[in-house]
Amino acid sequence: MLEGHTFRALLDASLKLNPVYHYHELIHNLPGPAFLFASGAAFSLATLPHWDQYRRWSGKLGQRLLRFLALLAVGYMLHLTYFSFRRTLAEGTADQWTYLFSMDILQCIAAVSLFLQLLVIVLPGREWYFRTAVLLSAAIGLATPVVWLVSKNFPWWLGTHWSGHWASAFPLFPYAGFHLAGAAWGYLHFQSRQQEAEDHFLRRSQKWSARLIFASLAATPAIFLLPEAYTDFWTTGPTFFFLRVGVLGWLLVGFRRAEHRLVPALRTVVLLGRGSLLVYVSHLILLHGSALNPDRNLLKLLGNSRPALDAALVLLLLTGAMALLCWGWNRLQENYRWPAVGARWSLAGYLVYVFLSG
Repeated sequence: MLEGHTFRALLDASLKLNPVYHYHELIHNLPGPAFLFASGAAFSLATLPHWDQYRRWSGKLGQRLLRFLALLAVGYMLHLTYFSFRRTLAEGTADQWTYLFSMDILQCIAAVSLFLQLLVIVLPGREWYFRTAVLLSAAIGLATPVVWLVSKNFPWWLGTHWSGHWASAFPLFPYAGFHLAGAAWGYLHFQSRQQEAEDHFLRRSQKWSARLIFASLAATPAIFLLPEAYTDFWTTGPTFFFLRVGVLGWLLVGFRRAEHRLVPALRTVVLLGRGSLLVYVSHLILLHGSALNPDRNLLKLLGNSRPALDAALVLLLLTGAMALLCWGWNRLQENYRWPAVGARWSLAGYLVYVFLSG
């Protein structure tokens, strides 16, 4: 994520014509779906052990809903043109309003997580939760081209959620499908651990993921025999969706198997992973700026025509800064829990005050 965003923002346009950069973009196409897949798996792994508590109102459910709403708020905050409620209403243009309500990854994660929570409440049991997640994920992957075609006629405030025609980076179609696929994977992983059969599950998961990869690749030439809406392989194509689901499932099994060997040696990576939300928000504000710092950010300071070595140096420094930030925040939470809670709520209160009074 850090590498992709840094090189996209700063690298000289002539270097982006190089085939190596095109390969880079193919790899960078995976972190977003990976975040969604992992979020779905984490939702299931956190929910299933406390199923009954999440089916009715409880303190755990209240805290969860608050976290999801906060995630939505942060996502929309990053899209603000003016960090002022008054200026947003009075001076916001049509393009700015469209961008504000476009779907980015935080909005997508929060929206699908709220939907999964609704499924937990209304469905009769865990098995139905799993079946619904699988069926909806597959349906989203198959229906995305049709939804993108139909949504062209939607008003912008509705269309931004369903497709990318209004510059939404992570519209619900197809990206909700990755979240739901991860939720299904998390369910199966939880069941295997309950039955003390995790190794068997990992072998089967890797086998089925490989089959999905090969089936998607084999089916790719057939898209040209389908209606025109299905020929956009890289954006809406079902084969590319299922290919990425297969790759994510295969990689997740590999990471799980290597976890005990790699975690002690990759503590910085683990630290960044645990603080992924903090890293995501912080590095975007530093790199691209926000309504809080539109003119004081790396893109404004360095420009978007840097050689590869400069971009790599910025990436190294940015990664180090994010690791240091995560280390400091982790230490604060572990050793000074209540000051950490106070800092979080104080920052949230300050931002709300500035936004409403500005």
